[in-house]
Amino acid sequence: MQNRREFIKQSCSLCAGIAGLGIPTTQLTGCAPMPIFKAEIKKNSVQVPLSSFIESNNMITVSINQMEFNILLIKKFDGNFAALEMKCSHQANPLTAGKTGLYCSTHGSAFDLEGNVTKEPALLPLKIYKTELNNSSVEIFL
Repeated sequence: MQNRREFIKQSCSLCAGIAGLGIPTTQLTGCAPMPIFKAEIKKNSVQVPLSSFIESNNMITVSINQMEFNILLIKKFDGNFAALEMKCSHQANPLTAGKTGLYCSTHGSAFDLEGNVTKEPALLPLKIYKTELNNSSVEIFL
């Protein structure tokens, strides 16, 4: 856990330093904050309001108190949604989401936004939760 905190701290310091040099922050897409929605489980699912998505980001981290790992909720270009458990399939470490995939800072595994392994040592894809669009929210079935 300490290594992850140091990595995040160093990454943010790097972004702040680059921004201080006058490089436009629009080029720092890895430093953009991802919205976090805190959800409660009701009847083995969670509801995420569509209003939680911001225009510039098609992803939300869903934090659920009763679960050890967060879920990445992705709004796809075709209007569908994908929900991926942010738990590395290699050794159950938390993942960090970026614009193009999810990454494990512990051993270097990487996954695409479909949950498929793009870099080992992980061999298995991420757990995918079923989603359903209901009026003004997305339901994630746990």
